Amino acid sequence: MSEADENTAAPALPEPPVGTAPPADLDDAALAAELQALDDYQRGHAGRPGIGLVTLGRIGPRRGALTREQTRRELARRDAAKAAAERERLRARQDRTSIGRRDKDGRYPVAVDGRERGKVWRGARDWWHEVDGGKMSGPSDTRWEAADAIVVTVDARAAAVAAQRRREEPPEGWVAAAEGEELQRLDVVRLAGTGHGPAWSRPWRMCGREEHQGGRVSYRLEPADADRPHEGYVLFAERLRRFVRPSAAVLAALPAVPFRVLYPEEYSERRLLNVSDELSSLSRVAGCAEASGRALELLAEVEAGHSGDPAAAMREITGLAKELLRIVTDPQGSNWESRRYDRGNAEHAVRWATRAAERFEEGAGALTEEYRGRPHG
Repeated sequence: MSEADENTAAPALPEPPVGTAPPADLDDAALAAELQALDDYQRGHAGRPGIGLVTLGRIGPRRGALTREQTRRELARRDAAKAAAERERLRARQDRTSIGRRDKDGRYPVAVDGRERGKVWRGARDWWHEVDGGKMSGPSDTRWEAADAIVVTVDARAAAVAAQRRREEPPEGWVAAAEGEELQRLDVVRLAGTGHGPAWSRPWRMCGREEHQGGRVSYRLEPADADRPHEGYVLFAERLRRFVRPSAAVLAALPAVPFRVLYPEEYSERRLLNVSDELSSLSRVAGCAEASGRALELLAEVEAGHSGDPAAAMREITGLAKELLRIVTDPQGSNWESRRYDRGNAEHAVRWATRAAERFEEGAGALTEEYRGRPHG
């Protein structure tokens, strides 16, 4: 190497701060300080030639030994804290426990918080216990361990009862329904949960009631907090154990009742008349403008309640829809994919218009003033 190369060469890496004392001989502060020094050294020389070899050969093994010792101490402290806490809980349980004199059966009554809750006795070698006259449990090594098992069981049962009581409390803003109270249409409720899931369901709205053979009754429920009928389900009355009703403030904050739920029959009628989307789509097809335009005019009069004979008007719309179907299925017309799409619209228009005409002829298709004043859903 020339003298110029020697002058421009990178300076050698300084010695890493690797200690020599065994990790077990270092106190916690020294352990943390050496680990920090090793990290600072590696970061400070990152990217320099040779740092990888130093890390692999000298820093890595030392850091691993220090980390293992640090982890061991942390686990030991955690275990010691858990053991101390358990001793404290055991002492508190013993303060609440007293063991009485042995009875004629060789069993010792055990009182918890001043009330007898079980008995302990010795078998061949071990100690056994029972709680509130229940099944025999055990074994335990000593009499006090058997008595402590009674206290643990009593506390666990009390905690379960308290948790169940909290689950049965109505959510804020909701009131428990009276026993035997039945659901009415449009009622909003939350149902009691089961198992380990949520204590109360989402808000549900009763949208329909049906009576079955044998006297069974079922309710059709849909979400009251969103217009999602596909998430609804049917619930039989015997499975409706407990439910809560919303306060006026909670009910007012829920979304408005969908029109299809509030006025189901009128919604069904509107569905029968609602062929305007199909007719409008067909009006853009070559040769369909005149027939679809006339059909849309007649449909607007029927929906507005201005038609003198809505049944006849719907029959005429049916005929116009059939004419549109003939036009869009003409093999000389547009390409195959377009004909398939347009044919679906035309067939849909024919089907809905035919059903609407039949309903009007049956006298079930008249639109009320209340319906005409509302947007359809």
